[in-house]
Amino acid sequence: MEELKYLNPTELLEKIYDTLCSEYEDEAHYDNEKDKQEIEITKKRLTKKVFNEFVVEDEYFLTMDSKTFKERYHLYEKDLLKMITGCSENGVPYEKFVTIIDDLLASANHRLNAFEQLNEEIKRIKAEKEQEEGSEEAVEEEETEEREE
Repeated sequence: MEELKYLNPTELLEKIYDTLCSEYEDEAHYDNEKDKQEIEITKKRLTKKVFNEFVVEDEYFLTMDSKTFKERYHLYEKDLLKMITGCSENGVPYEKFVTIIDDLLASANHRLNAFEQLNEEIKRIKAEKEQEEGSEEAVEEEETEEREE
C-alpha cells in the first residue's frame, strides 16, 4: 500500500468499507421494496461508520473535539462522504480508497496550513507596524524635547 500522509487506517475501517462495498453488490439481488429500503438505510449507516472511523493525528473523527473537527474537516465532510459512497458503490479496492481519502485529507490540511501562515504573517506585519509607530513616537518625543531645551 502507498504510504499515507494523513490517514491512519484501522483494521475496523477496512472491514466496514468491505461490508459497505458488499451491500452495494448485494443490492442488485433484491427486488422487494422493503429489502431495498433496509439496504439503503444500511448503506447510509455504514457510510457514516466509515467516515467516523477515519483517524488523523491519532484522533478518530468520531471522538475528535467538535471545534477541531469544524476548524479542520467540516468543509470537507460532504466531499469525504461522497468519496466513500463513490468508492464503495463502484468497488474501488481498499488500498486505492484509503489513498483517495488521504489525498482529500491532505487538501484539508494544506488549507489549514495556509490559514495558519496568513495569521502568522498578519501578526508579523502588525508587530512591525507597532514597532515603527513606537520608533516614530520616540523620534517625535526626542525632537520635542530638543526644541524645548
